[in-house]
Amino acid sequence: MNKKKDIRFIILFIIIVSCCLIYLFQSSYAKYRRGIEGNISSDIAGWNIKVNGEDIANKKTLTTTIEPTFLESENNSAGVIAPGVEGYYTITIDASDVDVAFECVIHSDVASDSSISDLKTLSYEINPDNNSSRLTYSADTGIVQKIPRNTDQYVFKIYLVWDDTNGEMDNQADTQVGIDDSSQALMKVTLHFSQLN
Repeated sequence: MNKKKDIRFIILFIIIVSCCLIYLFQSSYAKYRRGIEGNISSDIAGWNIKVNGEDIANKKTLTTTIEPTFLESENNSAGVIAPGVEGYYTITIDASDVDVAFECVIHSDVASDSSISDLKTLSYEINPDNNSSRLTYSADTGIVQKIPRNTDQYVFKIYLVWDDTNGEMDNQADTQVGIDDSSQALMKVTLHFSQLN
């Protein structure tokens, strides 16, 4: 009977030790397998650019027309273009709802369907005032400008001319365009916006 008690005691002892070891092993192993999840909440930067007052979100073309200004001079009336006459148009960028700085690239070229192929973009001013100086326009690079975030108004004043001296059209073509009532002087303006890192 003593032997049976000893064997039972040994078996019970082994079971208790085994259970303790399993418990210790399980809790130490679980320590390295444990994971936790959490959510991070952040506002997304606004990207709501307006060009000449028009929201450009999800648009490829502006619905409003950019109207050029041609000043009156001794030789021509206000609001009309003729060979040698210079004018300008403005593009206003409203970035007040843009939370990141970005780069704006503007290309100003004669439109393919313009009756006057001799239209040229000469120069431009950025945020013009009485002390502004004109910068020379490059057809290769266009106008490249970094615009700070949340800027209310960034104005580009772009000057163009009917280049009669170095143009492709001769005097006869100039005259024909002037006689034809359906003639139009058209420019194509392309704007690209990209976020600065």
